Amino acid sequence: MTLSKQLLLLISLIFLAIFSVNYITSINNIREYLQVESEVHAQDTATSMGLSLSPYILDETDPILETMVNTIFDRGYYLEILLESNKGKELVRKTNPKSFAEVPEWFTNLLPMTTATAQSDIDAGWIPGGTIYVTIHPGFGYLKLWQQAKRSLAYSAIAFAVSVLLLIIMLRWVLSPLSRISKQARNIADGKFETIDNLPWTTEIRYVAESMNLMSGKIEKVITNLNSRLEETGKRLRVDDLTGLETRSTFETEMKERFISRGQGHIFLVRIADLGGFASTRSSGQVDDFIREFVDAVRHGLTDAGVSGDCLYRIVGAEFILIADCADQAAAEGLCQKILARMEQLGSRYDKADVAHMGGVAFDPHSTTAAMVAAATEAYEKALLIGANSFAINQDSGNARGLDEWKALVSKVISERRIEIEYAQQAYSLADGSTDQLVLEEAMSSVQDDNGQALPIGTFVSVAETLGEIVTFDMFVVRTVLEQIRSRQIQHRVAVNLSFTTLSNNNFRSELYRLLQDNADIAGNLVFSITAYAATKDLTAFKSFIDFAHRSGAKVILKRFESRFISLDTIKEYQLDYIRLARAYTEQISRDPEKRSWVEALKELGELLNIEIVAEAVETDADYQTVKEIGITAASR
Repeated sequence: MTLSKQLLLLISLIFLAIFSVNYITSINNIREYLQVESEVHAQDTATSMGLSLSPYILDETDPILETMVNTIFDRGYYLEILLESNKGKELVRKTNPKSFAEVPEWFTNLLPMTTATAQSDIDAGWIPGGTIYVTIHPGFGYLKLWQQAKRSLAYSAIAFAVSVLLLIIMLRWVLSPLSRISKQARNIADGKFETIDNLPWTTEIRYVAESMNLMSGKIEKVITNLNSRLEETGKRLRVDDLTGLETRSTFETEMKERFISRGQGHIFLVRIADLGGFASTRSSGQVDDFIREFVDAVRHGLTDAGVSGDCLYRIVGAEFILIADCADQAAAEGLCQKILARMEQLGSRYDKADVAHMGGVAFDPHSTTAAMVAAATEAYEKALLIGANSFAINQDSGNARGLDEWKALVSKVISERRIEIEYAQQAYSLADGSTDQLVLEEAMSSVQDDNGQALPIGTFVSVAETLGEIVTFDMFVVRTVLEQIRSRQIQHRVAVNLSFTTLSNNNFRSELYRLLQDNADIAGNLVFSITAYAATKDLTAFKSFIDFAHRSGAKVILKRFESRFISLDTIKEYQLDYIRLARAYTEQISRDPEKRSWVEALKELGELLNIEIVAEAVETDADYQTVKEIGITAASR
């Protein structure tokens, strides 16, 4: 019950109590007054009639006696008038019925009135002539009392209705700031740190509003500081300190993005020749300058060749990977020539004839990262055999299947529902006393070709999107997982991967909504898993799907989270249930204070925004112990 209703009920009860006491007291007072008045009236009538009848009382047969009694009695205010002689003989008796139709019987029973009777002796000179008895009819008193009771009740009801109406208006006006404060609290929980500018007039509520404004401002500052820490630390973790280049983890993410978007171009492995030998004859400062100039030479070579897509990564030490948007083999060869020409200029400045070698391969959206890096490495080995500052480019990554074969295979697998579900990435709670509690696991799709050989799922999904079959594939997986949750009576939550094409498809949402409504009792066990990169394709559609999932009773996890995809300033707007860290952030975290600081800051942000943080594939016991000390929700090994 709302506060306004409680106050309205309380005040109404108080009003009714006061009214009831006053009403009953008032009616009783009126009744007593009418009773005393009837007694006085009866006595006055008896006395008056006694005086009027005294000249005629001795003549018992005189008709004037009855005439005078009738005259008084016919006025109707009397129950009975009795005239007796001095010897007790009844001379005249006039009587009215006691009942009174205008007044309900229950009213007269509830408020009984004593019948007032008065008498007066009649003297004829000095001789007693008789006695007159006058009894007032109570019906007239009851009528006045009944009319007064109705009028009082009607006026009180009108006054009560008007008072309640005014009270409702007053309460709404006084308590309306509470709804704004409640909305502000919900917005704070959702990460929207607004303040109330027009403060309430009521002192106590004004204090509450001021406190909420103060809390909102402080929480916003805390989150802003956490965001700054996360942005700075995340950037340091992703970026090589010496060259300012992104590292291996970013390269792997970039490759996944290109597979999903079916990108084009070439991948080059670039390695400095004999960097160890060069470093043994130079100071560390000179070596650092050489590496920085080496990076500049690659970038100048890109500019000289007119090639876009400056995605250069420092993998380790002397090894770099370049992703460039070369349209064909000729453009890739031209780029290598321009870069190596710059390398020769660099070598002349440092008296180093052999600076670097390059091996490249055309990007194949149906291959894998490992296969393409292996093909680029193979080309690099060929370049070593050619000579100093040389390059070699492989025509393909060794993918055995062509695009047409892939399309036919994917269509066949989906139409025949040859899809198996395996469960991996079991994340167990890190809370003390419940480390054996399974919190979340991931449903992994597994597909095979006609010979029973496993197909790379990334390539399979990419082709399925090209064919427009991905919605059918994802719906089959969701339906299968729900069936297994029910049949196996799974109590923990299960993550299901969705492509961005699927989650933004209205037909998929309609079918999914019906499916979740039919399985409402287990919908809460389902967690839809979306990569951070996929979410950035359309953040509006991503937020819309989160709202849809919550309305349907399911949860959403954002996996492979990196702040370069979704700003930490905006993560609060999406009302996520889980964030799963990219593996790079927990790898060797026990020995890396920067990573630990980043995860701690993200965990604090998650607590403020009600987002649970999960780590995946924590390899060493030391790393596992570290994430447990930090206090994130769960981790998989």
